[in-house]
Amino acid sequence: MKIQFLGTGAGVPSKHRNTQSIVLNFMDEIKECFMIDCGEGTQHKMMYTNLKPAKITKIFISHLHGDHILGLIGFLSSRNFLLNKEKKDIYIFGPKGIKEYVTFNLKISSTVLNYNIHYKEFSKSNEILYDDKNINIESFKLIHGIESYAFKLNFKDKKGTLNVEKLKEIGIKPGKICREIKEKDFFEFNGKKYISSKFLGEDKKGKKIVIISDTLYFSKLKDFIKDVDVLVSECTYLYPDEKILAKNHMHMNIEDINNLTQGEKIDKIYLTHISSRYDKKEIEDIKKSLKNNINLVNDMEEYEL
Repeated sequence: MKIQFLGTGAGVPSKHRNTQSIVLNFMDEIKECFMIDCGEGTQHKMMYTNLKPAKITKIFISHLHGDHILGLIGFLSSRNFLLNKEKKDIYIFGPKGIKEYVTFNLKISSTVLNYNIHYKEFSKSNEILYDDKNINIESFKLIHGIESYAFKLNFKDKKGTLNVEKLKEIGIKPGKICREIKEKDFFEFNGKKYISSKFLGEDKKGKKIVIISDTLYFSKLKDFIKDVDVLVSECTYLYPDEKILAKNHMHMNIEDINNLTQGEKIDKIYLTHISSRYDKKEIEDIKKSLKNNINLVNDMEEYEL
């Protein structure tokens, strides 16, 4: 389970930061990658990674500001030529207007795709956008200049590992039946019925990941991030005395992040959507003042979750 930041800038690209895009690499867990936002130049950045456009099957758009969507049409178009024979459909989740934006731009540019796009538009908090046996994903409405949303990815608990010794005691050797034991609540062997959980270790708790896009700080955010393992958040302004500036532009600053995460036991925190006003030396100095679990990220950086 990995996260890679293709773009970490705010508003406009700079020499060192592209506009917003994040890829969550779940190939080892569910054989898919999810993209969060697709700013201008995203597909170009992807060329310098091991990520494959065909493996990205779901795109979640937080809001319709240009620095979060202007790379989307280019990515969808290029994906057309990189699928080989796979022709994998793609699912786009976004606020109302995302379908119109994509379909209009594909039409006006005479772009014909060899795969289908499935749309899910949403307009409220706590809406389940996607749900399968591995994960569910919900929305959370933020406060910004236009409708903007955070996402919570809830990985479902996995059944524990098989207790081989216990299985041997009743005469079961490794084989097809072991899969049945993991997948079903009960199983039969030699005419007897058994409870599967008696032969499994403790369930492996699923991770909770929250991604907060452009927003003012407000108290309900704290409820939304409760009990998460990983937090990715915008932090446009990096000095505590820029709090008013952040508020005026409907963004967060480092003091907001400290207030948001105070008292929470979050394993890893990643800060993105960084203003271009800071030079490299400032960034390095600011990093030294951050808590150990907080990462101020740069373009192209990849982390294990």
